[in-house]
Amino acid sequence: MDMDDISSTPVDAPVFSMMNDQEKADCVLHAANKVVESLGFCDFGTIHHLRENLQALDQNDSQMEAMKNEDLYECPLCAKTYYKSGWFKKHLEKKHCWKFCSVENMDADSNPVHCFLLMSLLLRDTCNAYQMGDGERIVRNAYMEWLYASAVKHSKYKIWLWRMITYIIAILDTKESFEYKWNMTVNLKGGIKNNIPNDNCVEIQVHNIKSQLNTQGANKSFQSARLICMTTQVVDGIKDQLMKSTKTVKSRSTRPTVDKTGDIVTIVKVLRQKGQVKDLKWESFSNFKEPLYSINSEDLHNWIKAQKNVASFLM
Repeated sequence: MDMDDISSTPVDAPVFSMMNDQEKADCVLHAANKVVESLGFCDFGTIHHLRENLQALDQNDSQMEAMKNEDLYECPLCAKTYYKSGWFKKHLEKKHCWKFCSVENMDADSNPVHCFLLMSLLLRDTCNAYQMGDGERIVRNAYMEWLYASAVKHSKYKIWLWRMITYIIAILDTKESFEYKWNMTVNLKGGIKNNIPNDNCVEIQVHNIKSQLNTQGANKSFQSARLICMTTQVVDGIKDQLMKSTKTVKSRSTRPTVDKTGDIVTIVKVLRQKGQVKDLKWESFSNFKEPLYSINSEDLHNWIKAQKNVASFLM
């Protein structure tokens, strides 16, 4: 908007009071696209390169499986058999000069500011998606989050995100997939933006159960724990109804919202002084490497194959 400073008045600012809903949406979308383009978020070369590598490795596996007879790999040129795919692959390469598709891991200059902004916006969008109960956005962001979890080797989140995606696109049927996608959150308070992940709801329930169980002291037993688990939600529901009927105000436990305006102003000023964000380089981050560049295509391919084998065994 041709602003010289963050506190200055925008030039040719749109008058939202004179626009209809569609015009407002188009204006905001245009501004968002301009920001995304200026920050270079539309460049998915790393992901495309990784996808091509995985497709090449899948092609190699398809060739190997075509020469497999039950539990043995049989060479079509000399009829020699092997139990292990690795030895069979070496035989084809050395004895028959077989050429398999090779992959190269991506290595390029990394921009720490660009990476930080992309991951920050991804986190913010995911948090907002859970608050709004938007299953479509939750699953869409899970693809990128799974890649980042793979890059930084967070095994727990990597497996969890992988199973979330596979349940929706492969394992469950259309109806169950739809129900799973749009029932990932629960709203305990009512109203907009008050949804929380189902995992958080379970943690709250477990905390309530433990609190009531600890009041029994030495008298706690399996039967008392079982009774508490069966009646906790019912008791909470009765208590909420009594509080509503008596107009009792429930004490708030939420923390006040922190004003981040000063931090945002400082960040914007620094970025404006440094120039374009997508071409920005700082000496203090000279050794920084984009997390997605650290993904080894062969290791990721082998991990996916192992997960497929686990799924086929359990199913």
